[in-house]
Formats: sequence, C-alpha cells, structure tokens
Amino acid sequence: MLTTFTEFGLYVDKHGDPNLTKGTVEWEGTADAVAWHPPYVLIFNSHSIEVRLVDTGKLCQVIRGQDLQCTWDGRGSLVRTHSAPDLDGTWNQTPAQGEHVHGVMRADDGSQGRTGSSDTAGGMKQHVFVLIPTIRQFTTPEEPAPPTQH
Repeated sequence: MLTTFTEFGLYVDKHGDPNLTKGTVEWEGTADAVAWHPPYVLIFNSHSIEVRLVDTGKLCQVIRGQDLQCTWDGRGSLVRTHSAPDLDGTWNQTPAQGEHVHGVMRADDGSQGRTGSSDTAGGMKQHVFVLIPTIRQFTTPEEPAPPTQH
C-alpha cells in the first residue's frame, strides 16, 4: 500500500510498517492533493499533475497547467469486490464504471491582467476537466496507459 505525503510516497504493509524493499517515491513537485484511480495515483500541484503507477511508483505522465486543482478525487466511487480484506491488507477496490477524477485549471487566453480585457467582471477564466484512463494499443499489463484529459 502506498501512503502519500507532501513530498513523497512511502510503501507500507498492512500493519503500517514501512516496506523496506519498495522504499519511497519522491514526487517531482509538492503534492497539494492526491487522487487514487487504480492502477494510478495522481499527484496534483498548482503547475502539474503527476500520473504514477501505484504499485511501482513509476512516473507515467506529467500534465502541465496553471493553477491546477483537483476538484473531485473520486472517493466514494469505488466498488468493493470482497467482504474482507485480501491477504495483503487491501480491499481489492475498483472504480465504479463512469467515475473519474475531476479538476480545474486557469485558462491562459493571453488576456489575463491586461487592461481592456473582454472579461469585464474581473473574474478568471478556467478549464474544467476530467481525467479518464485510456488504453494504448500496445500497452502491456505491467504498464497500463495513463489517464487523458478531456
């Protein structure tokens, strides 16, 4: 199991003791929010989203943006496939069909901060997006395709 902190992730066993064989995973940035969408963990900060395989910590993709925020991490969207934990202490949870991670980021249209902008209310334009895992044509079972932004 991967336990996440602001600057790194730490693999622990079912008792919460560090797994010394797996070690730690250092994020490229500082985590403002973390979302779990099996088999990925998504690390959000204001400039990027790191997409990593939860089992290995391998960095699969970096999604760049401005003022990125996770607005919904998908919690509550998991379906338990067992009534008791597996031998490794996990519940073998899988996402319910159609459930995804949602986010928002600033729209960079070139008019931010300029006098005479068409945005007369003084507000900020934003893009709202959904991260959906996709499957590449030549993906191996060890390396599923990372989520894409829609």
